[in-house]
Amino acid sequence: MRQLHTTKTAHEQQQQQQQRRRHVDPREEFRHYNEQARRKNVTGILYVSSFVIIFLGISYAAVPLYRLLCKRTGFMGTPKTEPTVRDIESLRPLENHRKLRIKFSGQVSTVLNWSFKPEQRQVSVVPGETALAFFKAHNRSDKPIVGVATYNVIPEQAAPYFNKIQCFCFDEQQLDPQEEIDMPVFFFIDPEFAADPLMDDIDTITLSYTFFKAAGR
Repeated sequence: MRQLHTTKTAHEQQQQQQQRRRHVDPREEFRHYNEQARRKNVTGILYVSSFVIIFLGISYAAVPLYRLLCKRTGFMGTPKTEPTVRDIESLRPLENHRKLRIKFSGQVSTVLNWSFKPEQRQVSVVPGETALAFFKAHNRSDKPIVGVATYNVIPEQAAPYFNKIQCFCFDEQQLDPQEEIDMPVFFFIDPEFAADPLMDDIDTITLSYTFFKAAGR
């Protein structure tokens, strides 16, 4: 009897649920469906927006991160400019080492109305010896122009040993109409250059700059 009563009760509950479904207002069901769809759409939009924001953030960060990598490691022929703690001994010229020819090159982009060239074709140094070179920039237009320089070292494998103490690279440089200025570069070749067997055949290193018109300027 108890089993029969339990079965009957479950059957009655099922019938009551079916009756309640029949009496639900169709408009209420429609509103409920729309609300669920709206929530799903909002969630999807939030996910997509978050992805776009993160992607844009990574894109904008890529350039400075790339520059930082190059400065620290000499990657892709970029001279190292990160300050390195050294004692006096490490910066003494290696007098018994062969002389290295450091050549200089300067170019400007086609949209920048400047002239830009090194004031000396080359200098000779040994690892550990500091040297100073100058480039001359001239604004040939009748209005102020802001330029930015990038640089690299050839051959690329020598870049990790090319250290710049002072330079004008990656900083915006504004020249007034017809203005002409000298831009110094103070550098040295790391003494560790002499201990690297891969540098044995390298006697000439070229430091090359290219000036571009600053974006939005």
